[in-house]
Amino acid sequence: MQDVLENTGNTASVPQRSGLMSTIFREYRNHFGLFWRVMLPLIVFSLIFWFLFFKFGAPETAQWTFSTSTGIKAVPSAVSDHSSETSQPSPKPTNVKAIDGSATHIGFLWLAMCPLALIIVHYHRGVAVPSREAWLKTRPKIWHILSGCALIGAFLLCIGAIVVLLLMLLLEDGTFIGFSGSIFLFVLLPSIPITYFLVKWSLYNQCIIIENLSVIAAFRRSSALVRGAWGRFFSMYLLLVLGTTVFRIAVLGLTLLLFSAAAPEFVLLREVLLSGKFVGLFFGNHVQITLQQVPIWAIAAMVTVYTLTNAVLAPIWALLTTHLYMERAGTQ
Repeated sequence: MQDVLENTGNTASVPQRSGLMSTIFREYRNHFGLFWRVMLPLIVFSLIFWFLFFKFGAPETAQWTFSTSTGIKAVPSAVSDHSSETSQPSPKPTNVKAIDGSATHIGFLWLAMCPLALIIVHYHRGVAVPSREAWLKTRPKIWHILSGCALIGAFLLCIGAIVVLLLMLLLEDGTFIGFSGSIFLFVLLPSIPITYFLVKWSLYNQCIIIENLSVIAAFRRSSALVRGAWGRFFSMYLLLVLGTTVFRIAVLGLTLLLFSAAAPEFVLLREVLLSGKFVGLFFGNHVQITLQQVPIWAIAAMVTVYTLTNAVLAPIWALLTTHLYMERAGTQ
């Protein structure tokens, strides 16, 4: 495959003819090599950063948790969930009815959205853009993207804090609402405005990269593009979140299964992963094991698998958001 995208004719009619999702996966397949060449610098950086972070940044008393939701994390024994067992650690696979939020992010590969969006739009305009040129054109705008991300994060944090504070004030009379009511009020309720604004501003990346707008102007432009189609955007994003979460859980589950066959530290995972409980991973459960000492190869392997999984998912997010942008903006 050449290091450019080739125009294949009247691509503007493709989404209407065969459906958006089929178009996304067809373009992913056709330009798989180019997308990965674009992401290669970030893949290498992610591998080095996370390996060094876990190798030298983790405290000596850390307990290591390998999970089908978060991959790997190191927690100081003093604040670990298993801190009472630090003298005699007993690694046990556990099943928890939850989907960890970190199972939906793509880490440093998120920065690849900038050149990927540029390449996708230029492809639909019939213009070939090599991966190196895409980085050169979008690199100056990365700081604007990061600034926008920081503003969104700060704004959503304030929104969530305000909602929680209002709930606490309303319930300060000691009204008993029960555990399930507490979960709804303090977890689900704040997520409603947060989700609304995340979808509303989901195209700000493309507005900065393609239209060369400022951060604030990009927020306004994204809001205008999403207006009237918020429900469709939300359903598409939700579908992709669920799909990528299932994919990530399956990959990490198979990785831990291989670990259980290669190292005695992980052998307790085998019974869980080879049982019917494995199916439960796709319905909100996750399997994890916590250890005080792990072989260095296990850390390196999990970091590699997690990073490459992110690299597989990043172009899909770029294709979806950019196609939605082109559909609403009328970019041809």
